[in-house]
Amino acid sequence: MAVTSPWSRLVVEFLSDAGVPIHVMDVNNTLREPAVRASTAGTIRRLEERVEGVHAATLPRLLPVRLLVGAWALRRLVRRTDAQLVLTLYGGMQAAVAWLSGAAPYAVYVVGSDVLLANRSRDVLSRRSLRGASLVLANGGHLAERTRRLAPGVRVDLLYFGIDRTRFFPPARRQDAPTFVCSRAFAEVYDNATIVRAVAGLPAVADAFRLSFLSTGPQLAETVRLADATLEAGVRSRVHFAGGVSDAALVEALQGARFYLSASLSDGASVSLLEAMACGVLPIVSDIPANREWITHGENGLLFPPGDHVTLTHHMQAAMAGLPWHGAAVEQNLRRVAEHGDITANLKRLPALLQSVSR
Repeated sequence: MAVTSPWSRLVVEFLSDAGVPIHVMDVNNTLREPAVRASTAGTIRRLEERVEGVHAATLPRLLPVRLLVGAWALRRLVRRTDAQLVLTLYGGMQAAVAWLSGAAPYAVYVVGSDVLLANRSRDVLSRRSLRGASLVLANGGHLAERTRRLAPGVRVDLLYFGIDRTRFFPPARRQDAPTFVCSRAFAEVYDNATIVRAVAGLPAVADAFRLSFLSTGPQLAETVRLADATLEAGVRSRVHFAGGVSDAALVEALQGARFYLSASLSDGASVSLLEAMACGVLPIVSDIPANREWITHGENGLLFPPGDHVTLTHHMQAAMAGLPWHGAAVEQNLRRVAEHGDITANLKRLPALLQSVSR
């Protein structure tokens, strides 16, 4: 796993609290980067206190060599710790490292792009590494089906990751203002530029209109330049790029917004979407299989074709004008998250699933 991945740390901490002794191998070189180590020192220290050990693996950048060195490092760690099972909290390279190591039975948690965005060569590698797994956990029904097509015969269990409902919940009172929020990272797969283009297409916005992009990412600067170039000055002043926020600020932003936007081109069961739903924010999201597992267009949210900023503009206009089913949609979304998206309830199944395939 990558120790800087919040969802991966949550899984590890949950298993540790359930009494499972865990050794963590960091596969993304993050522990060797001084800047990352300094900025996440507190987080890593807390993780080290919760597990048996955190082990940094320095891996080359060249993929074939990276896989072999990673497999060798994992094999050594398994032997040294007498591990009964390897769990990779991602498919792709991490699953391939577990397969190549041949060190122990392994389980794979696939979460999205690791199986949905693979190319032909990566499909070949994914197929072999998934077939070698004793268990594949899928964060979404579409992911589970994709995995079964990619690796027929492998055991696949649907296990939504979910969110912490003790942190994400609706505010006592919410202002009735046209406020939008997007908490997706600035990466190609999340296509935040489509949201900017949709805002540029709005014929007019109220003085209370606000759009907040909360995250950071490699395409942040490029998207900011797009906003500067395409948005009229008055509208541009109401579009805020936070460049990353704390956990507390994320909750505050969601509870203060009325509509949630995501233009993702591919996804598993989106934690960001579930967080918004749990906070009572109405979703306006791309029409992809992962989102259709949670959102029915015109019933508990709005869907638009991926990359279609014109349709997104129309949906934003309709939302700001008022949707007669808005209140009912919020209530339905709260129920859906409670029933299927609660991390505590979902991860309670994890220790038994892993025990069933451990050595």
